[in-house]
Amino acid sequence: MDRLLGQGGFSLEQLTGELKRILFQQEAYTVAVFTCEKDRVTAVGPLLTAETGLAYTLEGDWVEHPRFGRQFRFVSCRMLPPATPQAMEKFLSSGIIKGIGRKTAKKLVKSFGVDVLSILQKDPEKIYEIEGLSKAKALTVLESYQEFAFGENLMVALNSYGIEGELVYRIFRKYGRESLEMVEENPYRLALDLYVPFSQCDSIAFRLGFRGDEQKRLQAALIYTLYMARDEGHVYLPLEVLLSSGKGLLAQSNQYPEPPEDAVLQQELLRAAEERFIRTYREGCYLPELFRAEKFVAERLYDLAEERRTWAVDVATVIATMEADFGIKYAEEQKEAFFAVARHGLAVITGGPGTGKTTIVRGLIALVNRAQPNAEIVLCAPTGRAAKRLAETTGQPASTIHKVLGLRGGESDGLLGELEPLEADVVIVDEVSMVDIVMMANLLQALRRGAKLILVGDQDQLPSVGPGQVLRDMIDEKIGAIIRLNHIFRQAETSDIVTGAHRIKKGELPELFSRNDFIFLRRNSQMDILSTLQQTVSRAMERAGYSLDDIQVLSPMRYTDVGVWNLNKVLQEQLNPLVVGVREVKLGTIVFRTGDKVMQLKNNYEKDVFNGDVGFIAEILLSGEEEADEDTIIVQFDENSRVAYGRSEWDQLTLAYATTVHKAQGSEYPVVVMPMTLQHRRMLRRNLVYTAVTRARDKVILIGIPDALSFAVTNEQDGYRYSSLPNRWREIAEATS
Repeated sequence: MDRLLGQGGFSLEQLTGELKRILFQQEAYTVAVFTCEKDRVTAVGPLLTAETGLAYTLEGDWVEHPRFGRQFRFVSCRMLPPATPQAMEKFLSSGIIKGIGRKTAKKLVKSFGVDVLSILQKDPEKIYEIEGLSKAKALTVLESYQEFAFGENLMVALNSYGIEGELVYRIFRKYGRESLEMVEENPYRLALDLYVPFSQCDSIAFRLGFRGDEQKRLQAALIYTLYMARDEGHVYLPLEVLLSSGKGLLAQSNQYPEPPEDAVLQQELLRAAEERFIRTYREGCYLPELFRAEKFVAERLYDLAEERRTWAVDVATVIATMEADFGIKYAEEQKEAFFAVARHGLAVITGGPGTGKTTIVRGLIALVNRAQPNAEIVLCAPTGRAAKRLAETTGQPASTIHKVLGLRGGESDGLLGELEPLEADVVIVDEVSMVDIVMMANLLQALRRGAKLILVGDQDQLPSVGPGQVLRDMIDEKIGAIIRLNHIFRQAETSDIVTGAHRIKKGELPELFSRNDFIFLRRNSQMDILSTLQQTVSRAMERAGYSLDDIQVLSPMRYTDVGVWNLNKVLQEQLNPLVVGVREVKLGTIVFRTGDKVMQLKNNYEKDVFNGDVGFIAEILLSGEEEADEDTIIVQFDENSRVAYGRSEWDQLTLAYATTVHKAQGSEYPVVVMPMTLQHRRMLRRNLVYTAVTRARDKVILIGIPDALSFAVTNEQDGYRYSSLPNRWREIAEATS
């Protein structure tokens, strides 16, 4: 075996052997057995064309699999042509090249010997000279060979440009037969279409001979900058900010460190705007889909807000009847919500914990049933867990917004495309603070004319993960009928969680000496915080009788000793250690073990599981033991839901002993435990701690430094988001007034 330098300078081994057996193949990912000299080797990696009996050269390194032992994990491969006439004839007649049977293989080998593949590649016209081979058959052979050779040639060619492993397959899946042409013509398409880091695209471009001042590079840097801004929650960037950030991105290149002149970059921005790769509004620069989404949301919300068709019902009488039926007394501000819904096409209900949002939703459903007995009501929420909570608290069916709209979690879901109209007279959306500008646009597009929209949420929670701050913009600009719930009801007043959350909301420290629902445990070092957190989780289970499903550890950040990654590792070893008889598998650095608490990371409508759903690994089935065709993780999400994940789907899962506060949005847990340290200063904001605390139903336990909590509570900065929804709204209002 030879050792050579791979991309980035790290050392790779080269292994050559004959493919004997394919154990598993999913898209490009292949697990196979090779014979290398006298040894049998299990190799794992991307293989675009896999055929037993062929020899391959693989480049990679040795790894130790926790179950299957030593394996060769390769990042690139190259097929070697058969070396003897007999082997070539066997290969050609194997069926890997369609249209070549035993007779045709014999004719090809008789004419060209072991050089058949070379002839087909370099001098294909010679095939028409073979005696007894018709022109139609010769054409079929050539076309079939080209299909076969494409994958092999693509792998070799892209490897030479520093593109290896899974990225080769992603390129092939995206661009097909045009893959190589596309990469060579414009490698920066990879950043925009496949989210390949811009620095990697620069490296590929450099190998291809690009100078670094090409229009395609400069425009791609500007668009990629808007992608990054979108991922940070911005709907647009001001022109000067985009130019400055784009120039900074270009200057980070190791290959092209000299950024362009300001005038040159500004000219490329103007050209991109003319070609509508970038859209502009006032001084803002947008990605086209965000430009369309924001414009549409402003227009449709205005139409809804102007809708004044009042239901023909005595709302006061209905309220009195509901109070008698439910045995409750609505506050005046709650009554306002019922009148607003009866009179307006758009109503926004906002309030903190304990202010009766759930009570209002139940009442609104009753109001609709009395005012419009045949009306169709749709209840929905941004996440699966939020929809489940909504269904539990109202006693009515509720779904995710994606499911209501018929979106499948695919690439096109991010666009304002054609949607089937919702057969609904009233749509109620809970946890609307989590709804970004694109999802709101999709929802509004599906809402039929005349339907009422009721949005319910807490504007003081974290904003949506996606771009925009729709709920906050609507409340600040008074878009629609805005109902603010401020009264904390009597049953909530005794809860330290509710009173503590409302103190945080006002920028005040909660009571730190409570020993009831809201507990703060002072610890100084991260190691003390970590140790106390472990003890707290154990005691909650052993002494208080909570299950692991009841307890959720939250952390502001993924990294540090008390960040999500390390907390998951530590808690896994504490609560579910590896013992004899317990199976485990590994995906990258994550170990999945039978009994682990795990979370679904994205919506999967085929499996009927959604982003944020939490379950436990019930079984791990291993291939080769006559249990499964491939290594499979079985997750139990609830007593009626067991979901199987093949190895290629494991990236949809992560450990969930601890998770980020963002991932916990829309969820509720009996017990929430969270570390508080100034090492998380970058993420410590009032709305983050407020969101974490309001996830708890019975008990919230903060562990760490009081100064960290004080810093968070007084830090009202929310990382300003660029949004022009209010500006667009005002323009429409002025134009129609």
